[in-house]
Order: sequence, then C-alpha cells, then structure tokens
Amino acid sequence: MDLSQIGSRFGFSPWLSVEPRPRVDRNYRAEVEGVYVVGDLVDASVIKTALRQGRSVGQRIVEELGASSGDPDLLDVVIVGAGPAGIAAAEAVCEAGLRCVVIERAQPFHTIHAFPVGKPIFSEPRELDNPSGLPFTDASKEDLAARWERWLASSDVPVHWPEQVEALARDGDQLVVRTTVGAEGRSDGSQAVQAADRAAGARNTYRARRVVIAVGKRGSVRTLGVPGEELDKVRYALVEPRDHEGQRVLVVGGGDSAVEAAIATAEAGAEVTLSYRRAELSRPKQGNLDRLNALIDQGRVTFLPNSQVRRITSDHVEIEGPQGTNSLPNDRVLLLLGATAPRALLRQLGIRMEGELRLRRLAWVLGFVALVYVYYVLKLDNGLWPFGEGHVLGFVPELIELDLGFRTVDAGFWGTVIYSALVAGFGIEALLKYRDSAVQRARYRSLLSFQLFFLFAIPELLIPGLHALAGALGASAGHPVAAVTAQGWAFYGLSVPWPLSVWSLVHYPAAEDPSAVWAAILWTGLGALVSFGVIPLYVWRNNEKFCSYLCGCGGLAETLGDRWRHLAPRGPGSRRMEWAGVVVLFMAVPVTALLVSDAWQLLSGAFWTDSKVFAQTWYALMVDFVLAGLVGVALYPVLGNRLWCRFFCPLRAYMEGVARYVGRLAIQSDDRCISCGECTRACQMGIEVQRFAELQIPVQNANSACIQCGICVYVCPMDVLELGELREGQREVRVAGL
Repeated sequence: MDLSQIGSRFGFSPWLSVEPRPRVDRNYRAEVEGVYVVGDLVDASVIKTALRQGRSVGQRIVEELGASSGDPDLLDVVIVGAGPAGIAAAEAVCEAGLRCVVIERAQPFHTIHAFPVGKPIFSEPRELDNPSGLPFTDASKEDLAARWERWLASSDVPVHWPEQVEALARDGDQLVVRTTVGAEGRSDGSQAVQAADRAAGARNTYRARRVVIAVGKRGSVRTLGVPGEELDKVRYALVEPRDHEGQRVLVVGGGDSAVEAAIATAEAGAEVTLSYRRAELSRPKQGNLDRLNALIDQGRVTFLPNSQVRRITSDHVEIEGPQGTNSLPNDRVLLLLGATAPRALLRQLGIRMEGELRLRRLAWVLGFVALVYVYYVLKLDNGLWPFGEGHVLGFVPELIELDLGFRTVDAGFWGTVIYSALVAGFGIEALLKYRDSAVQRARYRSLLSFQLFFLFAIPELLIPGLHALAGALGASAGHPVAAVTAQGWAFYGLSVPWPLSVWSLVHYPAAEDPSAVWAAILWTGLGALVSFGVIPLYVWRNNEKFCSYLCGCGGLAETLGDRWRHLAPRGPGSRRMEWAGVVVLFMAVPVTALLVSDAWQLLSGAFWTDSKVFAQTWYALMVDFVLAGLVGVALYPVLGNRLWCRFFCPLRAYMEGVARYVGRLAIQSDDRCISCGECTRACQMGIEVQRFAELQIPVQNANSACIQCGICVYVCPMDVLELGELREGQREVRVAGL
C-alpha cells in the first residue's frame, strides 16, 4: 500500500497528491537486483534527457557485464519499452555485441505517434548533446517518427511488438521475463524480430542477465470508471482533428491537452463540449485559454464547469452539473485526464514506488521517529520518559554532563554538537551534489556558516569562554563583560528570533543583582531589534530566504532532509493547512506576554503564575518539542523535509505575512515551459511550480509559501525559471486552485 492510497481512503488525498515514481538509486537501479528503470517513469520526460539517460544506463550495463554470456538461451539484456530511453539503451548494448531484445506493447515510439497531427517537437535543451544514434532535431511529430523508424529499420536493435510484459522474477542469477503477444498492431516488416508474426495471445519467456524498464507514464492513462467507457467511441488521445469534422465531440479534462483538443476539433468543424470537474480552468497556458474563450464566445465550444460524466452510451452522454443531470447527443468522447505511472505493472515486476509503506519501511520510519524522540528528550532536558527523574534511564542526563574547564556541558550541548555535525556532514554532501550551481553553493555555504558559528561556536563556546576568562581576570559579577556573558545563552535570541523562540524577548534577571537586570534589558532589546527590525528589513530585501539560507531548522532540512524534498504534500488541502503556522504565531503572542509578565513581575498573583507555567510548559512541549522536533524531523521520510517549516513554524508565517506586502522577489518564468514537472517535484514547499510556469505567473509570497531556495530554477531543463524581482502589477496575481 502506498501513502496516496491511504490518503484517499481516509479522505485527505489532497495532502498526498504527489505523483510517485519508482524507487531507484543514482544509477537508476531498482530494488530488484539487475533491474534498471529509465525514461519518463523517473522524470526524464524531455526527449533529449531520455535519450541521454537510456544511453548512459546501456553503457553502464555493458561495463558491468563485459562480454556476452555465450549461452543461446540467455539474453544479456531485456528492455521493456521502445521509446527514446529504451531504444537508446538498446543501441548502447547492441553496439557492444551483447544480446538484447526490446519488448513493446504497442509500437515503437508509440508516444510520438500518439501526438496530434502536425505537433512540433523541439530538440531542447539546446545546450545538451544527443549521445545516441537516433537523429533528433526540431521537427513535426510525423517527420520525427518517420526518421526514427528509418533509423530503427537500419539498426541491429531487435524489437518485439506488440507484446506485453506480464511478470518478472529472479531465478538464481538470472531474471525471467514472461510476456503475452498482442492481438493487433502488426509490424511493417522493418523490425529484426516480429512478435506479431506469432499467434496473438501466445506466451513467451525470456531469460536475461539484466532488465531495463522504460515504459513511460503516458501508456497508463487516467480513466473515469463510468459505465460505457469501454465503448469504441471513447478515446484517450487526439490524433487527427479532421477525423471529427461534423461530429458531436465531448472533451473531458482541464489541462492543456484537453483545451488544445477542444480547440483543434472545433476548428476542424466539430460541435464541441468541454467538461471539467472544477469551477474554472486554471491549468492551461494563457494562449490556449484565450483561443478557447474566443471559440466559446463564438458558440463553437460549450464549456461545462463543475460537471462530471456519469454514463456514456452509443449516442449520448449523461453529465451531472450544478443544475442536475443532462443527456447530450454525442458521437465521440475524448478523455484527456492525464496519465499515471503503471503501478500495477511495476508492482507485478517487484518494483516499489517512492513513499510505499511496506513493513520494512514502516519499521525504519518508526525507528527514525524513536531516534528523534530520544535526541530531543535529552537535548531539551524536559524530563519525559525514559530519561526523567525516577525513570529507567533517568541517570543518563547526569552521566553525560562534563566539565570542560571553562564551562560545564550537559545533554543540550551534546545535542547541539550532534545537530551541527549532521548539518556539516550532509551539507558537504549537498555542496558536492549541487557543485555545478553557484547559487546553490552559496546557499549551502551560508547555511553551514550560520549553523557552525552563530548557532554553535558563538553561544556554546565563545561566550562561555569569555565569561570564564572574565572571571579568571578577576572581573566581578557586576562587570559588564561578566554580566553580559553570564546570560550568553540569550545570544540564541538573535539567531533564532521571535516568534520561533519566545525566549528572545524573555529573560529572568535576579532582582538583587542590578548588573543582571541591565544585561537582561540589553539582551531583550537586541532580541526585539532583531525580531521587529532586522527581520522585516531582511524580508523586504530577501523575502523568506531566511528559511533556506540561515535558519537552524532549515539547516537540517536542507542537508539531511534534501533527499526527501520530493515527498512534500501538494494540492489545495495542504495549501490550506499552511494556516496552522498563523495559529501558532498567534499562540506565541499571549505566551510571550505571560512569560515577560512573570520575568519582570509586571503583574503578580497565582492566576498569572499558574498561567505562565501552563503557557511555558505546553507551548514548549507542543511547539518546540512535538512540532518542531518530533514531527518536523521524524517525518522527513514520509512527508518531506519541510513539514514543520511550511505548516507550523510561526517565524515563517510571520515573514510570509510581511513578504506579502513588501517582499520583492519572485520565481519568474518565460513562455517555453514544456510541462515536464521537474520544478514541482523538486519543490520542498509543495508548490505546484509547473502550473505557475505554464501560466507565466510569478511564484511569490503573495500566492505561495516559497522560501526562494532556487532548486526549481536549478532543475528546470529548459531554463524557463529565474529568481528575480517582482515587476509592476505582479504582487496581486493569484492562481485559482493553488
């Protein structure tokens, strides 16, 4: 069972609307030994990227295997899928003299053939070379498909089609692939091996040393699941608009494909109705929307918002809308609802999806939760089980106390050491991962520097060291250096501002020590200056970059948590949940007021004392421990690395409130978006960046929780995105449904 299934079962699927992909390592190896996954399934949706990826995996397999096995009954490689990635992999394998077979359930380059007539295909990104032999330059879909078929006919790459893979199993050091021959789609004789020349329905078994899965997502279209969907009049792609001239066509969907199909069939002379389950179209590009609206105004397209198809018959469709159910005369239904990864096939092949909740993964996650719990209980010294007084491990906090000479350290110190070491270690890993990006290198250097100096060295070593030195030099408790450094922990109030830490505004001076009073006033004043002066100024210039460049919580999220950034919850439900941070922010106000009141004895009495204890205990327990610590970190492997920052952090909510009105930065986009989804997948804040890019609407803090980390810019294969300043009139732009 995967997490999205759990979400839909309990009614909160918008939380978990990320399209999962197969679990593969950096070399595209799946968890099944000897199996690789390439192409669209692992987000190589750009043709040139798929060609490069397939070629790379093919060469890697050649290096692993060396020479052919020499066994006539054992193939070296079976490749499933005859798209760009699969054929590029096969080319590399065949060039090296290894024996391989490509199995294709439809026809070679089926996705290209399925594009609408005349669709232009561009060989982008321009800066990437094409290492495969497949010729690839700008062309129409017909020209490109013909060119590739001629190349395939002259190559040594054997393709069996139509043939469907049914099962994959390991037998010792071999992989066994079982298939069924298809019933239609005979070859034109250009392929080296013809599956169609054998009886339809025949079952075949292949034994191989390696298997490459390159089937792509588009073969697994989303369906409505309504009566009549099996009728021949129902199609899941538009190939030739002129075939529908004079027909009554229903197009179902709300993306660019659906809108383009409605436009093309209407312009070809069809009577077109477009049905969409939501109130308005927010996903298509603006140019498509303009053309569609013009056709609607002319009466050539009828748009039915908030509608759903309930039944399809041979000559009618039943559609339910706000006014009830209507029966519309109909000749053709085009269901353009997008596609999903072929999970059933992958599961049959033993390939797991990211986020899939298996027993081993569940045990790992629970173990990670337990580890984080132990860490935060010790670090915060909150007396929780099992380390509290009288508990089974109650001796541990005292056991790890140590006198360093200039100060005595406890579990809190060692917790900071461990935390800083994790940020440093995984930060170096991130620097190597993003070493080709000057922006990302600068960002990670900033995170590392801030954690190591401002969140560790200065408050934990330098200030206590100065206090010890002042004492050694004979400075009295009232000496300025001694008085200020005695409250050196308050330095955290400058680097962890209110409301993330209410202690930046709360200090408890000893009434009998005047020097302690003025030192507390100094630290409180500095904390207030940072929180209400420096932070708004920083936001004015940098929006919410604090979260991805300086924040201590963000330091761990961006380093250790970077490997789980793609698991961020998406959809309107998760967007609404961001209000939880505003709730925590408003909680911080009375909590801070109560603590300040108690610290400075502004008010007195049992009511206020008890309220202070309540606020201090439960705010610290729920916010600092449960949300920021346990939930925020322990659920990295389940819901991504920014659960705390995005949904609960009061400082981010505070900064977003400021940035909405004064922030100057935004992720801008041009008109070259190819809807590959890389930007959305990489966004750790769950922002559907692709939809913003398709509409050329800037991603800013008036319409999103963007923290300006710039990873979406980094991963965009087309260089569509850029982090820049807001332009005139952009601040109020919103995106419906996001």
